[in-house]
Amino acid sequence: MQDDAPAAEPITSADAATDRNESVVTRLMRAGTGEVDALLEALGMREQLSGEAQDIARLIERRLAEIAWGDHAHALDQLEIQRAFLVHRFIGPMKTYERMHRGYAVLDNFLNLTSILAGVGASLAAALNAPKAWAIALGLVVGFLQSISQWLKPAKRSTRRGLAAADMRSEAWAFLQRRDRYRGKDDLTAWTLLCDHVERVEDREQSEQDKEAAQVRPAPATVHR
Repeated sequence: MQDDAPAAEPITSADAATDRNESVVTRLMRAGTGEVDALLEALGMREQLSGEAQDIARLIERRLAEIAWGDHAHALDQLEIQRAFLVHRFIGPMKTYERMHRGYAVLDNFLNLTSILAGVGASLAAALNAPKAWAIALGLVVGFLQSISQWLKPAKRSTRRGLAAADMRSEAWAFLQRRDRYRGKDDLTAWTLLCDHVERVEDREQSEQDKEAAQVRPAPATVHR
C-alpha cells in the first residue's frame, strides 16, 4: 500500500538563514498578524487588563505602536521605553492617588463620626448626672480626635489626591480622543505633551507631600545653655 501524502520539502540552508535573521515581529507578520498587533504581541502588551488605568495604558500603547518608529528593532526598543513610563509614571501613581483618596476619605469620615458620637455621649452623661469620669473621658476623646483631624487634615489630602487622579485620567482620555491641546497633533508630539503633563502632576504632588511631611514631623528640640 502506497502512502499518498506529499513528502515534506527539505529545509535549505538559505531558508534556515532567513529564519535566523528574521525578527519576531516579521515572523508574526508572516503568520498573518498585522504589524501593530505583531509589535504588541512581541512585547507582551496583549494581556487582558482590568481597571481604568490599565485599560487607558493599553489603548495608549496601541496608539504608540502605530507610530513609524523605523525598523522593528528600533520600534520594539521605543515601545519598551514608553511602556515602562506608563507602568511606573502613569498606572502606579494614578492607583496610588486613588487609593490615598479613598483612604483619607474613610479616615475623615471615621474621625468626624466618632467625634460626634463622643460629643453626644458626653452631653448625655452630663444631662443624666452620670459620673463625671464619663463626661471627662468622652470629652478627651473628642479633643483627641479633633486634634488628629487638624494635624493630618484628611479631608484636604483626600480632595487633592482625588483631583490629581482625575487630572491624569482626563488628560489621558484627551490624548486618546485627540481633544483640546492634542487636536491636530501627530501621535509623537501628543505623546510628548502627555508625558510632560504627567510629570508636572507628579512633581506638584511630591511637593505637596513634602510640605505635609514637614508639617507632621515634630520640630527638633532646642537645647538651651
